[in-house]
Amino acid sequence: MRDVVFAEWEDVTNFSTVRHVCVEKMSRTNCPICMEDIHTSRIPSHIPSCGHLIHKNCYTALFRGGHYACPICQVSMVNMESFWRSLDIEIESTPMPAEYRNYILTILCRDCHKLSDVPMHPIGAKCSSCGSYNTCRAGGPVNRPSNDESSSNLDGTTNLDGSTNLD
Repeated sequence: MRDVVFAEWEDVTNFSTVRHVCVEKMSRTNCPICMEDIHTSRIPSHIPSCGHLIHKNCYTALFRGGHYACPICQVSMVNMESFWRSLDIEIESTPMPAEYRNYILTILCRDCHKLSDVPMHPIGAKCSSCGSYNTCRAGGPVNRPSNDESSSNLDGTTNLDGSTNLD
């Protein structure tokens, strides 16, 4: 297991305190994109906020390909707040069908590492702790509403768990 050391210093160019995560012997690993040894490489490296090292050119290629999360730990590598706000607007303008409105998912946030129970939506699941959409299902079933909360579908359509109301 690696020892993690936190260091804070004053950035004289921005006049702000910067928090940096030092991970012992991190440069003795391979770039997760090109798999080249970072320690012996002549290619400059980038250190995202999670502390994993990635070659600068590999980091740039990730973003050009539409990837914003660290390929090792899946934490967002850049500030995504403006994108999360656009997803909030998209979800608000895309209401769920009545029969699915009250379904709840348990998700894990990849940014703050907390579990949340959130409303199901096909566009995304927002972490109730930090507001990130960098989330994944945390297993378990979709929690369905009680019979009095949902509209009945006696037409034999299939529910999310595969059952029908005609069973």
